[in-house]
Amino acid sequence: MKASVEARNLTIYYGKQVALSDVTFQLGASETLLLLGPNGAGKTTLLRTIAGFHTQYTGELLIFGKKPEEAKELVSYVPQSHSLNENVPLTALEVVAMGAIYKRGLIHRKIPPEIEERALNVLSFVGLENVANKLFRNLSGGQKQRVLLARALVSDPKLLLLDEPLSALDPSARAEVTSVLDRIKKKKNIAMIITTHDINPLLEIGDKVMLINRRMIAFGKPDEALTDEIIKSVYGPMARAIKVEERLYCITGDFHIHVRRDRK
Repeated sequence: MKASVEARNLTIYYGKQVALSDVTFQLGASETLLLLGPNGAGKTTLLRTIAGFHTQYTGELLIFGKKPEEAKELVSYVPQSHSLNENVPLTALEVVAMGAIYKRGLIHRKIPPEIEERALNVLSFVGLENVANKLFRNLSGGQKQRVLLARALVSDPKLLLLDEPLSALDPSARAEVTSVLDRIKKKKNIAMIITTHDINPLLEIGDKVMLINRRMIAFGKPDEALTDEIIKSVYGPMARAIKVEERLYCITGDFHIHVRRDRK
């Protein structure tokens, strides 16, 4: 089985400016990568390049053996801020169905029955079958995020790219969304790359961690990549990794992360 993502000496540009330099890594077909780094480190740029939206790069980048622009049907991307116009009275079901309709290049005033059935099934998967006919704009923040996850899943992607899916959510909504991500990990057998400022809620689903700051600082299993030296190199000299009994706590100034050392 091909790797979901292979990057070799990948350098990404905006004009003549280097946004992210010399990144090399490989992610398995059903592995989850947690992508960390300070603001401006290049996390969103890397996601957009993998998704095929940004094409200015050198080096090699393959998505299931294809160039990003040739693999778009295999990828779903959920940006940090959705672009839906909430003045348009779309129901949750219609928002989810859009993920399949647009992928197929269709334009419909009415959702085709087969797509409606798929949309209802994926809404059930994220625990929101009861809001299918409610307006998206009237949903809570956590519900909206789960609807957007459903929209990404309805096209049966092989790779899911999530940019800060827990940002701006209250603790209860974070728990709801984290639960859905855990369910995706266990049930969908797809690869995921998730950018985050707070790794703690997501650590249990992360197979690999990458830390970047305009270049790749570290890549590996969580307890390999989250060392005191590496954390300091990414977040500055005040950051620390502290081991307390069998847990490693990483302090970066605005959040704490921990790694269970007994993790397999």
